[in-house]
Amino acid sequence: MTTSIRSVKINPTETITTLDVNETSIGADIVAAIGCRMFDVVGLEDDIDLFVDDEGLINGSTLNLPATVLAHRLGSRTVIFGTAIAVSVTGDGETVGLTDAQLARIQKSLAQKPDAPTVDTLVDSLSPFPTVVSMLRNI
Repeated sequence: MTTSIRSVKINPTETITTLDVNETSIGADIVAAIGCRMFDVVGLEDDIDLFVDDEGLINGSTLNLPATVLAHRLGSRTVIFGTAIAVSVTGDGETVGLTDAQLARIQKSLAQKPDAPTVDTLVDSLSPFPTVVSMLRNI
């Protein structure tokens, strides 16, 4: 049975909000939506998970600055390459659709410039990418 999970697909240049998944093959559907062979889960504040390409850095995927900023704003100092998908997670670890509040928090984080403390952590995390760091310092 195919259902829709309210999610936010974050590409380096755009966002899309819904992911159709088959309840019996959710992992395969996420792999297909991200366009990867293997995915990893980045846990964020507010019971939000980001599914990301586990091999994004080594397979030549583009730096996903919007998803990286979102991760930093929501408590994870990780750098993301390629497509990311934000979903909600239950206390038991089950992937579910985003609530209205979670969706609003993600949209607000993606729409606003990062604050000074977030920029400081981004500069540290992205130090191997001096061009990006230079751009962040000019925000």
